[in-house]
Amino acid sequence: MAAIFEELGYITEALKKKLIPIIVIILAGFLVSFQLLDPVLSRIKQDLLPEGATLIYLSPVEVIMLKVKLAMVIGVILALPLVCHYVYKTLKVRFGITNPLKKSHLILLLGSAVSLFVLGMCYSYFLMLPFVLKYLYSMSLEVGVSATYSIYEFISFVIILTLILGVAFEVPIFIVLAVQSGIVQISALKEYRRYIIVIMFALAAIVTPPDVVSQIVVGFPLVIFYEVGIIAASIINRKRSVSPQVS
Repeated sequence: MAAIFEELGYITEALKKKLIPIIVIILAGFLVSFQLLDPVLSRIKQDLLPEGATLIYLSPVEVIMLKVKLAMVIGVILALPLVCHYVYKTLKVRFGITNPLKKSHLILLLGSAVSLFVLGMCYSYFLMLPFVLKYLYSMSLEVGVSATYSIYEFISFVIILTLILGVAFEVPIFIVLAVQSGIVQISALKEYRRYIIVIMFALAAIVTPPDVVSQIVVGFPLVIFYEVGIIAASIINRKRSVSPQVS
């Protein structure tokens, strides 16, 4: 445990020397996105608010604080690739890490990461959220309760679930990187599959409303992409083991 904190401290000190470009990206993303959020919020309301439900604000600064929060999240997301780059360079120098993937494979991996993140957000926004929100709205109507949502809570719920699903779709990338780096073996991923699936559905239960349908809608893609990650890592391992013999 002490060694982990030591490495985290080393990474933190290295990042402190690179704060200026990171802060510049965050501020630029914040300022630009803050100006563009009004049509985005209107679009979310138009696309996802169930017919018959209404949005209200509970304090005079609620909408402004919502925009500030979203703009800051966007700024941080835009800065994450640069942060990851700095962390990788720091660890590479400290531990003499060599890239386990060819340059072409690395480019393919990065492209897949971006594509899967976008795919996850699209799945959340266009498939999961409309279904879940309408389902929850219909449940409220069955007990005679009218749906009046705080705009801050409603938009935050949409954004958080969309980002979570975007990250969840990155599971194959995480598995491939972990296997290629030697952190975990494919045999271990297969052996503990049932336990990991239980954990995935438990996480889905935490981030979704308390109903089985929502948990399944979130948990099922996690399980699918876990299996996809195992298959992808196995294929890459097989190609790497065959290539020396061919050469």
